[in-house]
Amino acid sequence: MSGKSSILSRLPFDETLIYIDGEWTKSQASQTCRVENPDTTETIATVPECNARDLDLAVQAAYTAFHDGPWVNEYSGAQRRDALLALATAIEESRQDIEELESLNTGKPINDVRVELDDTIDLFRYFAGYADKVEGRHIAAQTNRNLEGYTVKVPVGVVGFINAFNYPICLLAWKVAPALAAGCTIVFKPGPQTPLTTQYFAHLLHKTGKFPKGVFNVVLGGVGVGQALVDHDLIDKIGFTGSVATGKQVIRSTASTRNVRCTSVELGGKSPGVVMPDADLDKTAKLVVSGCMANAGMNCNALTRLWVHRSIYDEFMPRLKAAAEAIVLGTPQDSATEM
Repeated sequence: MSGKSSILSRLPFDETLIYIDGEWTKSQASQTCRVENPDTTETIATVPECNARDLDLAVQAAYTAFHDGPWVNEYSGAQRRDALLALATAIEESRQDIEELESLNTGKPINDVRVELDDTIDLFRYFAGYADKVEGRHIAAQTNRNLEGYTVKVPVGVVGFINAFNYPICLLAWKVAPALAAGCTIVFKPGPQTPLTTQYFAHLLHKTGKFPKGVFNVVLGGVGVGQALVDHDLIDKIGFTGSVATGKQVIRSTASTRNVRCTSVELGGKSPGVVMPDADLDKTAKLVVSGCMANAGMNCNALTRLWVHRSIYDEFMPRLKAAAEAIVLGTPQDSATEM
C-alpha cells in the first residue's frame, strides 16, 4: 500500500466487507480479489470475490425493501428528493477523498476525475428534482366519448446494475440517481478492477441516514456474480455497461429467464469523426485528439474512425499528429498530467 498520507490509510469504511441490507457485512465467499493501481501495478486493496449466496442476500434485501419497506410504500416524492439532495451534499463534502481514491484506482489524471465528480454531484441534484414530479397523463378517448384513460408512472422494482471499469463513480451516478428518484431499489456490481469508489459511495449513502435498509446494496466480483445477478428471478430490470460480447450474453440471459425482464445495455462503438474543408483545422485537430484519446481512449464513444475530406487531408494530418504529440504524460496525481 501507499504511505500513511494516502487516502487508503484513512478510508471511512472497511474495504474487505460488502454493503448489504444497510450493513457492512462479511462475504459468504472465501475468495478475494486484488485491486491494483494501474499506474504502478501496486496492490492497493484486497476485496471480496462475492458468490451467488452473497448475491441472493443482496437481491432479497432489495426485494424486501421494495415490497415491504418504507422507500416505496411510505416515502413521498419529496422525501426521496431530500434523500438524494443529502447524498449529493455528502459526495460534495467528501469530494477530495473520492477524487484521490478514483484517480488511484483507475489511473485517471486527477483533473479528469474532478470534472467527473462535478458531473456526479450535478446528476444527483438533477434527478432529485424529478423525484417529487413523477406524474401520468389523462387521455380522452377519441373514438368513444364515454371512455377516458390515464397513465400512472410507477417504479420498475428491483434493479440490478453492472458497471464498467472506466468511469466508476460517474457511471454509478448515471444509473443510480434516476433509479432512486423513481423509487426503485438497487443491487449494484462495480467493475472488479475499480470497486473502491462504489464502496465509498455506499458509505456516504449510509451516513446520510436518509435511505432505508436494503434500498442500495453492493456486491463485488467478476463474471460469476454478474451472471448470478442477471439470472436472479427477483430482479425486475438489468442495466449493463461493458463490452459488446458481454452485452449480448446479458440480453440472451434476461430473455431466457423465467420472467423476461427489461434490459438496458451501453456497449462499445465505432464512432466516426468527420472533418470538412471549412473546418478550423488547428481547433479540429485538438478536438479529434480529445475525442479519441480522452480517458486514455477508454470511451464507448471514442472517435475510433476519422473521415477527412481529401482536399484538406495533407494539410490536416500533420496538425493531428502535432496535437497528439502535445498530450502531457505523467503520474495521475499531477495536475499537469493529461494522460
